[in-house]
Amino acid sequence: MATNGSHYSGSYAPEDVSFLLRRLHISPTALPEREAAIQLQGRHYSEMIGPEDRPSRERLAVFRSCLEQNGMRFAADVVKLADLLVASATEGKLALVSLARAGTPVGILLRKAILRRTGWKESAVAHYSISVIRDRGVDLVALEHILESWPRECVRFIDGWTGKGTIAKELHRTLSENKPVTDGLDPGLWVPLDISGVAGQSANHEDYLIPSVILGGTISGLVSRSILPRSDVGQRLFHGCVALDHLRRYDVSRWYIENMMGKVSKLQGNVAFDSTSVSLPSLCADSERALSDLAREFAVTDLNRIKVGLGETVRVLLRRMPHRVLLRDTQSADGRLVERLARMRKVEVEVRPQMFFQAVAIIADIRAER
Repeated sequence: MATNGSHYSGSYAPEDVSFLLRRLHISPTALPEREAAIQLQGRHYSEMIGPEDRPSRERLAVFRSCLEQNGMRFAADVVKLADLLVASATEGKLALVSLARAGTPVGILLRKAILRRTGWKESAVAHYSISVIRDRGVDLVALEHILESWPRECVRFIDGWTGKGTIAKELHRTLSENKPVTDGLDPGLWVPLDISGVAGQSANHEDYLIPSVILGGTISGLVSRSILPRSDVGQRLFHGCVALDHLRRYDVSRWYIENMMGKVSKLQGNVAFDSTSVSLPSLCADSERALSDLAREFAVTDLNRIKVGLGETVRVLLRRMPHRVLLRDTQSADGRLVERLARMRKVEVEVRPQMFFQAVAIIADIRAER
């Protein structure tokens, strides 16, 4: 077990990230049992970890297709966000704090892009990855560890994308409720893609599939989703994770970073933002209205059973028990990839051309099936 403060980089290069997570030994819970424990027994999702097996050939083919069709688009958004971060750095240095684990590869890419585009010294940009868990909040012990070395005005919270904004709201809530520890910290998320208008800063609001969403631990440093056993709640300990060493043979974490940085290097000078301005309050209101309509239509009282956006829909298909997938368009490149994943899980896909979101996943109601 790692002690608080020890350096852990998973399968990434040590200079790329410091995971402020304790390595735990927890046996995975099979998907049906895990879903039943969450919905029927009231257990929190963070107390358990689902099984992570090697990606199938078909899933790897979906990943390669996604990287080929969206890699340069994602590289451009990384550069845009990197430039926004540089512009916000009043002291010429930054501490990027990515949210494990979807934010981790994005944090690594942003750090590398910032150093390449500015010529700053390596020591001017740090990258930590910490846990934020719905209903449990930010790992304040890990955050305090960072603040021992970095001024508060240098800290920026990074994630991979936003769905309906649950984690962005959790970040705001935790930071607002834990003063003076969190005084002076920017509570906004910095993301390449914000589809619901909930991030503090973003490069893009038009939904598309970010390649790393197709794979799990094998593209995220062989680190599991963060875990917080019930016995650890309130303790002076980092949140936990499981090291996925059994998947080392299939790990593409470093390869993916190198591949994406090759794409970033092809983008010279500034990358133009879309000329059309986006009203974030309007986007947020429209997103919440569309979510409410979906909850009413499907008689869902627990909004955690509805995941919106292409990225969140894919995550449901990979590690939850989906009931149905809704797609705005199955003829688009991204729509076809999601439909392929849905077929692999034998999940019904419904096409809704007028839907607000590009994709929606409805998680099965275990109670209704019993």
